[in-house]
Amino acid sequence: ISKNNYTDTADQGDDYLCSICYERGIDDLIYVVDVLYTQKPMEDTEPMTALMLERNGTTLSRIESNNGGKGFARAVRRLVSGASIRWFHQSNNKESRILTNAPLVTDKIIMPFDWQLRFPEFYRDTIKYKRLFKANKHDDSPDTLTGIVEKEINKRSCLLYTSDAADDMQCVDI
Repeated sequence: ISKNNYTDTADQGDDYLCSICYERGIDDLIYVVDVLYTQKPMEDTEPMTALMLERNGTTLSRIESNNGGKGFARAVRRLVSGASIRWFHQSNNKESRILTNAPLVTDKIIMPFDWQLRFPEFYRDTIKYKRLFKANKHDDSPDTLTGIVEKEINKRSCLLYTSDAADDMQCVDI
């Protein structure tokens, strides 16, 4: 079992910081264990995120470096021990990513049974998300869930070799 985290930062404005701690089981499912979903400023969310990572025994945290995320990641790294903090730039179209990966998010991500009570704003923005992108007030929760699926599930690419037999197919990490 791996204990990971994916964080999409919010520098200012109406966006939410969305940080999700999850466990990847041997069954290839992703189990959400904790969520930080807030509009508080970065100076507040950096220690809040670090505390959540420590509390959940996170070993790897991936933080989007867009919108001040690189500085956020560096600050969290200084506050956390025992977790690898990595940042990356997300440049792909958000709407396309969310819509394309929606079936995988639904199939592979398992929420806690009481998530509507524990994370009410995150729950609201996740279940009320509409396919018509402009109709959504916030896209931070589906964007972060999509990022998790992209990093955990879509990180493998299958190459087909000489025939359509299963023995001739090999998956390689990308």
